This record gives sequence, structure tokens and C-alpha cells, in this order.
Amino acid sequence: MRGLGDHLSIGERIAFCRKRRGYTQEVLAGLVSRSTDWLAKIETGRRKPPHIDMLAESML
Repeated sequence: MRGLGDHLSIGERIAFCRKRRGYTQEVLAGLVSRSTDWLAKIETGRRKPPHIDMLAESML
């Protein structure tokens, strides 16, 4: 994605990667133990993105 997504915000990058993997917001939100509404807000910039530590803990 180097070069391709340089103009994207963090939320837009999350959405791009989610769609590329074929995940719905419901699936990805479930994988990180959060609500679909929370993920939608992250992707649209209405909420700050999470720290990587929180995401890493959810993936264990």
C-alpha cells in the first residue's frame, strides 16, 4: 500500500484494508471486540483511532 494510500487518513486506511480483505464492518468490529458503530466512527473520522496496543490485545 506504500504510495497508494499516502493521502488516506487512518480511518480511511482501516476501511480500505477491511474491504480489501472482504470483511464487513460487523466482522471486523467483532474481531476487535468493539461495536459496529464504534468502527464506523473510526472509519469516518468522527472518533480518534485506537492505539495499536488495544488492537493487539484484542487479537490475542
